[in-house]
Amino acid sequence: MSKDKVNPTAAFGLALLKQEIAAKPGENVLISPLSVSVALGMTANGARGTTLKGMTSTLGIESNLGNTNKGYAALLELLKRSGIGVTLDVANGIFAQFGVTFKPQFLNANKRYFNAKVEDLDFSDPETLNIINGFVSDGTNKKIDKMLESIDPDAVMFIINCVYFKGEWTAKFDKSLTKDLPFAGVGDIPLMYRNDPTVHARNWSGGYQMVSLPFGDSKAVRMIAVLPDEGKTIDDVLAALKADSLTNFAKQNEGSDGQLWLPRIEVSYENSLKASLIALGMEEAFDGADFSGMADADEISLKLGDVKHKTGFKVDEDGAEGFAATVVEVVTESVSMPFEMKVDKPFLKFVIDSESDAVLFAGLIVDPTK
Repeated sequence: MSKDKVNPTAAFGLALLKQEIAAKPGENVLISPLSVSVALGMTANGARGTTLKGMTSTLGIESNLGNTNKGYAALLELLKRSGIGVTLDVANGIFAQFGVTFKPQFLNANKRYFNAKVEDLDFSDPETLNIINGFVSDGTNKKIDKMLESIDPDAVMFIINCVYFKGEWTAKFDKSLTKDLPFAGVGDIPLMYRNDPTVHARNWSGGYQMVSLPFGDSKAVRMIAVLPDEGKTIDDVLAALKADSLTNFAKQNEGSDGQLWLPRIEVSYENSLKASLIALGMEEAFDGADFSGMADADEISLKLGDVKHKTGFKVDEDGAEGFAATVVEVVTESVSMPFEMKVDKPFLKFVIDSESDAVLFAGLIVDPTK
């Protein structure tokens, strides 16, 4: 990843947002491009051939894994924020099925560049679900208690990213100025108000305007709100909005005098990103994948089963709080693990109808010849 691509999430995030909005018309949509990009960036270390090209092209990162890993490491280092008024924590983890052999190069790359916690677990043990959900809970400051409801029998690995953010506005809103005012399609809701110099821009050709509100003393992290002009729709804005417009705007510091009304926000979102990622070019990762960099293809055939995503975001007069988790589920159609089982002594035998669970025959075989 070259220096000017140290943050690969902007273009990918905008593309993914468009897909999710198209899939859920008229609904809230909230994603963490950072979380999704990091989780899939970790996963890419196990991809090879056209599977790798499809993933890196979708994410907007280099297919050279050495450069990509260094780029992610630089990004994660840059994002370490614990200054006055801002907290930003990122946690990565890999939970693998005990007994399945994964390549050390894959695991070590994720430990080294993503600081990933790697742990082998027995996926058939009910406690494993609690361990994985506990990792997500810790990584999101207890905001996501249950990421997984169950573990698919074909799952052999979960690659997880968690993001937690909390920031105080550099200039807080005056709570006494918050009033219930109309919000289109909803009714009267609390709108916060400020009349201070604020970083603002209007794109006449694109049909939108936007403001940038910084957090903390450093002002490095900002929330940007983009509003369609009268007569324009969200789809119009999405068609005109470019990733570099957002990232360049986030660097601006010169404020303009003006009035701003901003609603309090408290939203959450949960969805499988599989369909959106396939639409963006990652189809092969879910079907006919080459993850031979993750495990020996002669022993086990791997693909992505799902990419689960949960997010939440809250805005009030004091600041904002957000959390997200992305879980990449790696599955196999058949797990082939070396074993020896020599049936050369008395054994139990059952014949079971799997659909009805009826046990058709059950017995103890002491002498197979009689």
